[in-house]
Amino acid sequence: MPRRLIYLGLAATLLLPPGALATTVEPPEFKDLIGQADYVVRGVVVSLSSEWRQTDDGRRYIASQVEINVNDAIKGTPPEKVVLQFLGGRVGDDELVVEGAPKFQIGEEDIFFVHGNGRMISPFVGIMHGVYPVLHNFGSGQDYVLRSNGMPLYSEQDVSLPMTRLSDVKLQNPAAQPITAAAFIRQVRQVPAHGQPSVNEN
Repeated sequence: MPRRLIYLGLAATLLLPPGALATTVEPPEFKDLIGQADYVVRGVVVSLSSEWRQTDDGRRYIASQVEINVNDAIKGTPPEKVVLQFLGGRVGDDELVVEGAPKFQIGEEDIFFVHGNGRMISPFVGIMHGVYPVLHNFGSGQDYVLRSNGMPLYSEQDVSLPMTRLSDVKLQNPAAQPITAAAFIRQVRQVPAHGQPSVNEN
């Protein structure tokens, strides 16, 4: 019988130290999104895999790997081969879901703000706030940036908004277009690499 487990804060008990059980993810300010990242890359997902693993005390869990073909090293120095490690995934009929974690498909292109890869439940700054899909508009020929839930990003400063809130840019100008990937990357490169954590422990 298929089993689908949904882990919220308790997912942290597998990979985070005691005292970090009550974690809440807040949208980071743009400068903190960059400052928290070990590196920032634009790349394409080339492979996905999930497997059962075991903690030191014998608890079993599902983990996933996502391999990225890096097209642009935007900030920092990524490893030669970028393989992102996640808590969660599907093995056969069993699935472990980390609520809010981004999902990926082979061939998609994203801008990744990587932090703590292999050491935390998610390898991104602010989990869902650290991945920005790139959408190619064949009509205009432009590459636009989305948030990880598929909503368009209209300004780099909008990364600090809740995921479901529409940008003031769009509210004030209904004809506004999402920010282009080139403009977003340019803004990232202009910010000094310093910031504060976006995951708060309660």
